Amino acid sequence: MTQTEAKMRILAEWRTWIGHRQAADFERSEEVRAFVTGLEQNQPDSLSFETDQSKLEVVTNWLDGAGLIR
Repeated sequence: MTQTEAKMRILAEWRTWIGHRQAADFERSEEVRAFVTGLEQNQPDSLSFETDQSKLEVVTNWLDGAGLIR
């Protein structure tokens, strides 16, 4: 999967995932870490893109860049 495909898929999944949680209950880093861990366990193909960075760092940057986390 390309990074562009993964990014679109992960951003959409985040919107669904975060809608089921109380965001005030988490720190930003804990939220994103829990989300990425869930992807690793339940949707590993979403993280099958190539990168030199950690997947957690890439996903955090995507979410931040899209204005989905503060």
